[in-house]
Parts: sequence; structure tokens; C-alpha cells
Amino acid sequence: MRVTNLANSRGDFEELVGRFFGDTRTGLWPQGGYEVPTEVFRTSEKIVVRMDLPGVNPDDVEVTMQESTLVINGKREFPYKGDDVQFMRRGTFYGDFTQRVSLGKGLNTDEINARYDNGVLEFSIPFAAEVQPKRIAIEVGKETKQLTS
Repeated sequence: MRVTNLANSRGDFEELVGRFFGDTRTGLWPQGGYEVPTEVFRTSEKIVVRMDLPGVNPDDVEVTMQESTLVINGKREFPYKGDDVQFMRRGTFYGDFTQRVSLGKGLNTDEINARYDNGVLEFSIPFAAEVQPKRIAIEVGKETKQLTS
């Protein structure tokens, strides 16, 4: 067995198990064994959630909003059928997945936008109007100055 970095450890482990037990034909990850690569960031106007889902048919994805959590359910089908498939190395998930993204409060979830392009699912959720910064005028003597809150 060779020493390697952690990024390859799952494939190396499966290779080791395959050597001992000889059967690596299953096309699915174990239940709960895969987390979809996801990034969440904010701009001045919105929260953006991006998920890498290459090879996933958009018709096989269902998105719901529960309180302040975005819940994405879907599946990726293995493109080959038959019992003669034997993996030499695995790095892609197949089967059902669920991803939950907690978004917090202060978002306008009625205006959420979802788009799927080139294997990337992207959500844009604008901040609610009451969360947007607002300038407040402060009177000092006879002058009025603007401050940003």
C-alpha cells in the first residue's frame, strides 16, 4: 500500500478493500456518504449558493425552502447497466443525495432565483428590504450631515 494525501484516501481505501474482498461492483455510495460540493457567499444585495452537480439531470433535482434552510434533493444515475461493472477507482458519486444549506434570517425568499448551467446549480436570494443599509440624516447645529448605518 502506498502513502498518499487525504484527497485520494477514499479511492485508496476502496482499492484496498477490493483487493481483499474482490467485489467493488456497486455503483452507489453508501447512505449519507456524499456531500455535494457547495459554496455560499454574499454580495451587497444577495446571498449566492453554488453547487457542483455535473451529470445530474435538472429534472432529477427538487428544491424546497423550510424556514431559513434550503433543502436540495436529487439523484445522479450511473450511466452503465449490468453486473460486469467493476470499479478500478471511484471519485464520483451516484445515487440519491440531500444537501441542506442554512441561510439565516433577513432574506426575501419570495424572490429566490434558481438556475442550472453547465452542471452548476446556482441560487440567488436577495436580502429583505428591512435588512438593506439606510442613510440617516443627523442634524448638527444648523448643518445636516449624512451617516451610513
